[in-house]
Amino acid sequence: MKAVRYLFLILLFTSCKSIKNSTSTSELKNLTPKQLVRKVSNSNSKFKTFQSKAKLKLNNSGKKKSYGVNIRIKKNKAVWLSSAAGIVRALLTKDSIYYYNKLEKNYFISDYKNIENILGLNLTYDMVENLLLSEPIIKIKRSDYNKEMSNKNKSYVFNWDFNAITGLQSNEGSVNLPLDFQGFYKINPYNFKLDLCSFKVKNSSDRVSTYQIVYDNFIKVKNQYFSSSIRIEDSNFVSNINDSTIIKGTLINQVNVDLKSIKLNNKFKLPFKIPSNYKKILIDVE
Repeated sequence: MKAVRYLFLILLFTSCKSIKNSTSTSELKNLTPKQLVRKVSNSNSKFKTFQSKAKLKLNNSGKKKSYGVNIRIKKNKAVWLSSAAGIVRALLTKDSIYYYNKLEKNYFISDYKNIENILGLNLTYDMVENLLLSEPIIKIKRSDYNKEMSNKNKSYVFNWDFNAITGLQSNEGSVNLPLDFQGFYKINPYNFKLDLCSFKVKNSSDRVSTYQIVYDNFIKVKNQYFSSSIRIEDSNFVSNINDSTIIKGTLINQVNVDLKSIKLNNKFKLPFKIPSNYKKILIDVE
């Protein structure tokens, strides 16, 4: 079901000052892991509401489409997406996902448990919101700091704890994730937001799905930093069972989100009503 899959890929994103992604080729500041964790935590967004107009570009195995999208977020409560004229709308709350399409006259309602059937990932609302705001979906730990990779990449790199991946802590508390779920973050050395969130999930004995979210062109709004360009990639790889090397990889989907403006703490509503004559979408998992 392509429409719903795209919805989660988009979500697995005035007067503003443009900020570069990193400190170019200069050396990283010699910060301890404890200091880094504190700075990343302090960089988390602090607003009541977020509002933006965006350009959405989709690439599904070479088939490209472009849309205008309005994004509204009520912090820790809801994410609302609407295409031009409200033809397609989606609403994510703390416990449910809602979607409808006026042209197709269909709709979709689900809790977050069904996301694993679509993407192979057990996401929560907080994780989706953090992805849009270039913040870690799983809290970073001092012990996960990779100093060697940080020096090579000119950004602070944190690995995820692969061996104890179940019961990780998100902003909502304990999150159960697959044992073969692993990834890493690249932290921007200027504003301590995410430059990159990359993770992979082993789907079968020889297939791996990788998800990569790249954050670029940070802007400053009311002393807070936001990425105005988000690229989301979904790829499938075939690996060698014996030595875990990658044999073949294919880019399945790519989503680019370019934010045109960002406004904070304005009052707004999240209009969303599914007409009674719309047909419910049934999930068909391959």
